Amino acid sequence: MTRIPESIVESIKDKTDIVAVIGEHVRLTRSGKEYKGLCPFHNEKTPSFYVVPDKGIFYCFGCGKGGDATKFLMEFEKLSWPEALRELGARVGITIEEREGTAAPAEEQARQSLFELYDRLSKTFSWLLESHPMAAPARKVLDTRRISLDQRREFRLGYAPSDRKWLARFLASKGYSREFLVKSGLFSANHPDWPLFADRLIFPIMDSKGRCISFGGRLLSGEGPKYLNGPETAIYRKQDTLYALDRAREAIRQSNRAILCEGYMDALSFHAAGIKEAVAPLGTAFTENQARAIRRLAEKALFVFDADEAGQKAIVRALPIAVRAGLEVEAALMSGGKDPSEILEKEGPDSLHKIKDFTISGGDFLIGRVRKLFDIGTMDGKAKAAEFLQPFAAALDSEIRRDAFFEMVSRHVHVDPESLRRDFEKRKKGQDEAAADSRVGGGFSDLGRGAEFSLLLAVVNHAAQFALLRSSVALDDMEDGRARELYLALEESYRAGTMDIASIVAKIGSVDLRKSVMEAVASGEFDEQADRLIDDGIRNARKKRLGKRLEFILERLRDSAGGETQELLVEKMHLDAELASLKDMRDERS
Repeated sequence: MTRIPESIVESIKDKTDIVAVIGEHVRLTRSGKEYKGLCPFHNEKTPSFYVVPDKGIFYCFGCGKGGDATKFLMEFEKLSWPEALRELGARVGITIEEREGTAAPAEEQARQSLFELYDRLSKTFSWLLESHPMAAPARKVLDTRRISLDQRREFRLGYAPSDRKWLARFLASKGYSREFLVKSGLFSANHPDWPLFADRLIFPIMDSKGRCISFGGRLLSGEGPKYLNGPETAIYRKQDTLYALDRAREAIRQSNRAILCEGYMDALSFHAAGIKEAVAPLGTAFTENQARAIRRLAEKALFVFDADEAGQKAIVRALPIAVRAGLEVEAALMSGGKDPSEILEKEGPDSLHKIKDFTISGGDFLIGRVRKLFDIGTMDGKAKAAEFLQPFAAALDSEIRRDAFFEMVSRHVHVDPESLRRDFEKRKKGQDEAAADSRVGGGFSDLGRGAEFSLLLAVVNHAAQFALLRSSVALDDMEDGRARELYLALEESYRAGTMDIASIVAKIGSVDLRKSVMEAVASGEFDEQADRLIDDGIRNARKKRLGKRLEFILERLRDSAGGETQELLVEKMHLDAELASLKDMRDERS
């Protein structure tokens, strides 16, 4: 282990401003001689996290975490003690020399090597974008979207060459081993020499310290997904990261509001228009961790997702998550199916400023959705509207706010607010009872748990089956938040090669979820017929995913003007065949 002289440690501590260090990550307000804010280590809506500058410490009365600035960085940024101390030393102008004969732990060395790799590659990609003739199509896209040269440099935008052999050759020439590159997240898991990014405009993804930790890429030509996102690695977790947050942090603090966009280019377009509070999730649905990261900086969140149906559905899913984190939520209405990037391109920055300033509340947005989706003139339509609004009502943290929401809904949907309230309480009671039943050891098919959560519980108990699960079912296919968290814990353990139950449980953030998993393990309810339970669960999850895609295809066919009808029909044929195959497998098993 690296040994750092005590005199240097004390000098760094004496010169460190703990309020400044923590204030970069938590929105602090003065309270007498102390500062307080929302704890970054657990979800809370009333501040219980205090920083005491006179003593150089922080402490949370809610979760009990505390310590000095070094401890904060270790907990918040998942750094080792030497890493945290080196970072503090750099802030106060003290360089820590590595002593001969000492070595950092292998995990720390691997993380540092990844940071160095991504930093080097992002600079190379940036140089290619700015200087190389083959990057002309990428520069044209940015010119068309009004992204200036200064903006490109600020966000370190880049270009990945179309030659799919280039990246492996380039990195090998810099001394990187094949074994290291396989784990870097830059190459296909099935074809280690095949880069994920080729002939793409590159968006470097930064952590809170401005270090490049991953990439996103926009396709410029050929076939493939329009946008591609890097996989999770030892230095990158999608659910914890927001694109451009490193650049938007101070503006979010000052305006007390974050602007949530759907993708890289949309967030970049807001910054290009001089609106610096814009950030974006990274190819996944908006997460609780991302919501908490925003709440530490501001009290409000404005969702400016695309105007198409997918974008509007994404806002519906995101609003309760943001509200549970303690955020006041708003939504922007965009007409004509445009996204922020198109608006900047075609109408200029003034139009983006208008979008930012003309918004509606999250409740008004949801009421607009139910009026569009359901026939509220009928009894059945009113009932469906009430059910649709349930998650948002449940996320509201006070009876007063919930009653005000019900009053607003009643005016627009023409339902008695007291009926809405009773209906809400009835559903909530049923959900609470189902959850209680699952905690006392309900079976695999227990409705309180839900099929997805039950499937993941079974896989945790028989972790060798996770390889089969991840090859058939993606994280994004999971709608149950508990199932998603278990999937992530299993994925982390799978990548680390530690698939014992203790290691998996240690990676679960929720204390209640850890308890549920341990109870399921101890009960032995998954000891028998586990293979069949898991096979059935995976098949049902695939069937659900295919069914959703089929619904989308059918909707497109209804709306199609004829130009893409043939392609849609071909895809529908393949989906029908795959669903039939799954049905045949079920019939054979029954």
